[in-house]
Amino acid sequence: MPDLAAVATALSSLKTATDIAKFLRETDLSLERAELKLKLADLIGALADTKIELVEVQEALVDKDRRIKELEAAFESKDTLVREYDAFYAVGEGGKPIGVAYCLRCWEGEHKKRQLVEDHKDFRIRVCAACGHRYDNNRTQDHPVPTNSAQ
Repeated sequence: MPDLAAVATALSSLKTATDIAKFLRETDLSLERAELKLKLADLIGALADTKIELVEVQEALVDKDRRIKELEAAFESKDTLVREYDAFYAVGEGGKPIGVAYCLRCWEGEHKKRQLVEDHKDFRIRVCAACGHRYDNNRTQDHPVPTNSAQ
């Protein structure tokens, strides 16, 4: 799979070729060369199409790199979370949950840590601000983080 630098180089080369083809088309050629002008117009069109496709490839590569980084970050934090009832929490001593509750649905579906917040209309419900999933507050309570007096 080509890297971003290779795609950028290809785009630059295509731009140069397009500029040359435009220059040749715009030169004062005789009427006998009308067919040449038509071919140059076709060349410019083909180069433009190729350039658009390469931009799409470049965007796809950027999206894949972003997704790979997200998945790597999720994989690294996989062992730092523990499930309790309907939420995930940071892991404390002895594997006990500590800190704020994270959305079960977002973590299992997208591997993203998203905190749950209390519903402003019903204090018995907690909501994920990202996906909108609602949880019973009794099954997603935050756990105190132990303080270390040695620090």
